Amino acid sequence: MGVAKPKSNVVLGAVVIAAVFVAGLIYVQYTKQNEVADNYQVAPPEEVVRQYFTAWNNKDWPNMYAAISDGFKKIDPNARNLSTFRTFASSQGVEGVNILSIKEESNDGSTAAVAYSVEFVLSNGNTSPFSDRYTLKFRQGDIILGWKLIHPYGANIDTT
Repeated sequence: MGVAKPKSNVVLGAVVIAAVFVAGLIYVQYTKQNEVADNYQVAPPEEVVRQYFTAWNNKDWPNMYAAISDGFKKIDPNARNLSTFRTFASSQGVEGVNILSIKEESNDGSTAAVAYSVEFVLSNGNTSPFSDRYTLKFRQGDIILGWKLIHPYGANIDTT
């Protein structure tokens, strides 16, 4: 009987050490997630438009795609996934984008309007000025939280 006690103490000790280790891992993971969430800064609408055109200029399709609302991605076949979007954006004949001006015109906390003026540098070497305005909505349910373009091109508009 004396042999059984040391074995059970060793097993109990190993279980306690494993439980403390697992609890420590959970604590570290939880605090890191909260730290990332606490430090996450949502870009204002004007900055999202700037990021969109900067990404286009740099042919940074993932960041350009990330600026578009998930709702728009569901309704426009050219934006259904990153690969399709990259193909569509690349086919536009735009080799570069020069940002001339970007200005937030309105923002009620859920919908914003941002006027922009850009100059497209075309693949034939010509430039083409273009001015318009984007409507952005603050999206909490999108994969990436924040302000999103709801109709970056075309007639489809994400009205959700």
